[in-house]
Formats: sequence, structure tokens, C-alpha cells
Amino acid sequence: MPLTVVVGAQFGGEGKGKVVSHMSIAEDVDFVVRCGGPNSGHTVDYQGFRIGLRMLPSGFLNNRTKLMLAPGALVDAQILINEMQACKVDSSRLMIDRNACIVAEDYSKNELDRGLRRRIGSTGSGTGIAVAKRALRDSDVQLARNVEVLAPFIGDVSTELNSALDQGKKVVVEGTQGFGLSLYHTDNYPYSTNQDTNASGFLSETGLALALVNDVIMAVRTLPIRVEGESGPLKFEIS
Repeated sequence: MPLTVVVGAQFGGEGKGKVVSHMSIAEDVDFVVRCGGPNSGHTVDYQGFRIGLRMLPSGFLNNRTKLMLAPGALVDAQILINEMQACKVDSSRLMIDRNACIVAEDYSKNELDRGLRRRIGSTGSGTGIAVAKRALRDSDVQLARNVEVLAPFIGDVSTELNSALDQGKKVVVEGTQGFGLSLYHTDNYPYSTNQDTNASGFLSETGLALALVNDVIMAVRTLPIRVEGESGPLKFEIS
């Protein structure tokens, strides 16, 4: 602390959600900011309550912890709202950066129509299409600040977190997926995700400098897993 980045060592499913949810309570974290989009599920299991989160930061267990979605996040508004209701998260605790990109309803179908699930084991969440459309500056791209239902949550996450760190507050950056899925660093392209998945990539998404980092926690599975289907090679795979 005060700034910790949680990353996955392999292909996702390493337990980052459990690490972040534990830290939020054990370290009494002030802010948890989640990167990535709804193509990654983080499981929280606490006192009999178990949920797989695709949008909401895993630090929601501590009622004092502020929850944030990074400027580089891809936001499915309906999934986010459903998770807030399921986890009984008060709206005052959440901030979505005004520059986060929206995953529109038809993006998932677009990915399926392109055969991404069949070709590379895509989760078909529409996240990749959102990244591509934003890079192409397509006219139908929406940012979080333009979506009416998200208006109560909009803010400047980067400024808020940098100010919090200046005050000595505790911040956890919740990375998604795993290093082996990095668009830039995998040895298995095109069997990758749509963005970078290392600590520096998540900091870039969040708007925080590398020099501010105190710790990087890397979650590792004894037996790595990949998304089912044609998601790429898995060395020493067992049945």
C-alpha cells in the first residue's frame, strides 16, 4: 500500500477477485478501480455469498471502499446495474470515468457474426468490438458521459485517484484476465484478448504513473486454465 496493482499470471481465472475482495477488508482499502470489460469474470465468495462479477469492482464487500471504473474500461451498463442490485451497492459508492467506452447491445452479436467465438474462443461479450470501434472513431461509439442512465456515476477517475494517493489513501487497481492473454505480449496471437493485461497496461487504463506503485500482486494458478473452446494452446493440458 498505498497503491497496489493486482494482475493475473496466466490466462485468467487465477483468483484476482478473491484477492481484491480480501484486500478490501483486510487492508481497509479506500478505493478499488477495475479495468477491462465484461469479458472477464471475477468471483467473490464471502460468508456464504458467492457471485461472479463482470463489471463491479470486487472491493464492494467493504462498505467504506469507493468503487471505480477506469477511463480505459468497457462498460455494459445493464450488467453493471444488475450487479449493483445483487450486491446491494449504494449508488453513492460508484464512480465511472467520463471517458469509459460503452459496450452497446448489438456488439455481442457483431462478434458472433464475425465468428470470433469459433475462431479464437472469444467470450462474445462485445468488448473487442467496443475497443475496435473506439480506435476507428466510429460514429456510433458512446462514452459513459453520454449515457443517461449512468449520469449519476460520472466523474474524473484519474484525477480522483491521483488526489487520493497524494493524501495517503489506499488504492487497489483490479486488473483483468492474465498476462498470457495480452494483445501485445502473448506468444499465441491471435489467441489473445483485445488489450494489454500487465500492470503497466492497467495503470495506463487508469491514469496512474508507474512511479506511484508500491506493490504488484500476481495471482497464479497451480493448474492454469483457458476459456473453453478454440481459445488457444495450453501447454501440458490435461483432460
